[in-house]
Amino acid sequence: MPTERRRVRRHRSLAARRAEDLRLLRTLLAVDPRPRADLGALSAELRPARGRPSSLTGRLRSRLRIDGRRGPRLLAAAHDLSAAEVARALDTVPALEPVPRGPARWVPVPLRGLTAPGSAAARPAEGARNRPVRPLSIRQGRLSDCWFIAVLAACEHMRPGFTASLVRPTDNGLVEVRLHTPGARWVTLSPRVPAAHRAGDRRLRPNAASLVEKAAALTYGRGFYRRIQGDFAGVALGLLTGRWCPARPVPLRLSRIEHWLAAGRPVVASTLVRPGGSFRVPREDDPHRSVAVMDGHVYVVRRVARLSEDGSPDPHEPLRVHVHNPLGGTEGEPRRTDLFLSAAQLRRTFISVNVGPRLR
Repeated sequence: MPTERRRVRRHRSLAARRAEDLRLLRTLLAVDPRPRADLGALSAELRPARGRPSSLTGRLRSRLRIDGRRGPRLLAAAHDLSAAEVARALDTVPALEPVPRGPARWVPVPLRGLTAPGSAAARPAEGARNRPVRPLSIRQGRLSDCWFIAVLAACEHMRPGFTASLVRPTDNGLVEVRLHTPGARWVTLSPRVPAAHRAGDRRLRPNAASLVEKAAALTYGRGFYRRIQGDFAGVALGLLTGRWCPARPVPLRLSRIEHWLAAGRPVVASTLVRPGGSFRVPREDDPHRSVAVMDGHVYVVRRVARLSEDGSPDPHEPLRVHVHNPLGGTEGEPRRTDLFLSAAQLRRTFISVNVGPRLR
């Protein structure tokens, strides 16, 4: 009985909080945004006082009772708003967006291929049901969240369409992203992402991965992109799949990794932070050449096959594991994006691996 009472009280508290958030959104929409262009009058009205933020934006957020955590959370109460009201709210109140790492410039994310569940567009055409799904291109941007982007890319590589399955648009122009924080929930956010310092496709154009990263900044980062920098791959697997997958030692044999990949489990490998920073690993085919490896970084494990150290299939070569740097970029000398390592090179390069649950 006490547990049931706590559940009822928590439900009432959540309902009251959502009602208060919706009331605040309505209040913000009732304010004509044109006088806000007069920054002089706004500065005089929001004159800094002792204990208040000194910046104009900070004073405005304080006056509207919106901080870095509550502002983006208000969008969860926007389901009752029309598309026009949502667009005006986003244009009027910048605090509804998470705080980016770089300039606060936002670009829209194309929502092609993302349809509302249950709609007619969500059902595949007759001739497209058996068509293979192409994996989404995912690349880490100028944000130190390789722990999250590498895991997302590994899940997408293992099950094409995984990233798109986490995102669904709403009828009023917003999108929802499914994360586990720790229970499964749909995070409401706008279809806009920072123009820089964020993930995207191979050319860093915004895509569904940008929205999933933004949802992580809203929840795990508590409204700040900077707070999702520098973490562990096991945390990302928990956020994306709901399963806690701790790090394990690098296996002695590549057949173990081959077994994980064949079972449909995403695999990532992590390097240790070194005092000297990035380092090089000598190649086995030419001791005078090497491959470049980033320290304190998470790589995507893609496949195990008989390959040369340049990635060419060769039945006479030993088994090598293909690891991909989520930062992407063109290859040069030494190789730094797609590495093809033997078991000995793998153990010398990486300190641990994380293996996710079955995705297919």
